[in-house]
Amino acid sequence: MVVMSEIADYDNGDKKSPQELPGGETRIITTTRRCSLESVPVDVTECIVASFSRYEYPAIALVSSHFRRLIASHNFRLARSQLSALLGFSPHELPRWHILYRTNNNASLRLRRVDSLPPVPYGCAVVAIGREVYVIGGCDGGRRHTSDVTLVDCLSHTSHSLSGMREARWTWPALSNVRIDFVTYAVVKHRIYTLSPRAWCHAYDPRERTLETWAGGHELRGLWQASSCVVDGMLFNVDPGRSLGHLVIVFDLKKQVWRPVKLKGAHGLPPCVYQYGYESRMGSVGRKLVILVGNQTQWWDYEGEKSIWCVEIGLRRRQGGEIRGKVESVDVFRTTKSTRSIELCRTVIV
Repeated sequence: MVVMSEIADYDNGDKKSPQELPGGETRIITTTRRCSLESVPVDVTECIVASFSRYEYPAIALVSSHFRRLIASHNFRLARSQLSALLGFSPHELPRWHILYRTNNNASLRLRRVDSLPPVPYGCAVVAIGREVYVIGGCDGGRRHTSDVTLVDCLSHTSHSLSGMREARWTWPALSNVRIDFVTYAVVKHRIYTLSPRAWCHAYDPRERTLETWAGGHELRGLWQASSCVVDGMLFNVDPGRSLGHLVIVFDLKKQVWRPVKLKGAHGLPPCVYQYGYESRMGSVGRKLVILVGNQTQWWDYEGEKSIWCVEIGLRRRQGGEIRGKVESVDVFRTTKSTRSIELCRTVIV
């Protein structure tokens, strides 16, 4: 008997099969099936490649066309998204930039101050586009309104001034002759929604240039407050009072009602999420929900250490439109500064 071995290039796995030859001899054919990149789950590949530096992408792109398609995809850019947070030491300091990042050997998000960036004016408009953030208007420490516009590069952690506005501003311009001060805002389905200090809601359509105002009776204004954000076109909100029985709620635009988000692992949340949830801020990181909340209220001066907790929640849409959540990580950032307040959160792609 003669034993022969051949190697063939298939998709995956190894297989040995005997083959009968003339004269009673048998040949053993060993086929080695090489693993195809396309057979690996997309979310696994995204997590692996997202951990590499952007400067390594040209070399990674030479490996296969699959990597090139992955790097260019919108979903992969979302997997690389990070959250930039403005945390202030008011009234003693203007807000400073911080960034939430994920280390390669730690699955949870960590908060770090970015000292290379200047303070942020109070009351400014902050808009994130890709890896860049535009800081528009606001007022300085002396409450002087400014017309400055600053561009922040979140990849290099640098900033530079752009041409200033013709008029100093620290709130929205007039829309249909109505001037709006707002607690928070959200862009959902091509409309800009704002919440005023008096709990009025406004919906502005830039295409139609129409403005709707709801002073009462509208479902949106009933539970919407400053701690909210948009993930995948849905408006999420923190409700520490658990009016619907749960901490996180989501607004159904089609039916115009708030719905509860059932959280798995909610028992592991720190008490401050419920105690000071109305002072928290929410953000979106790679289609996940992030809640930043302090363990002390910003309305009192405290001596000693203060903590900022970061809660990361994965979201899943079930059949029928129900949204479920899972607490994936809880981390804490400590500081000896007093009256730490969280001004806002913006998601950037880095």
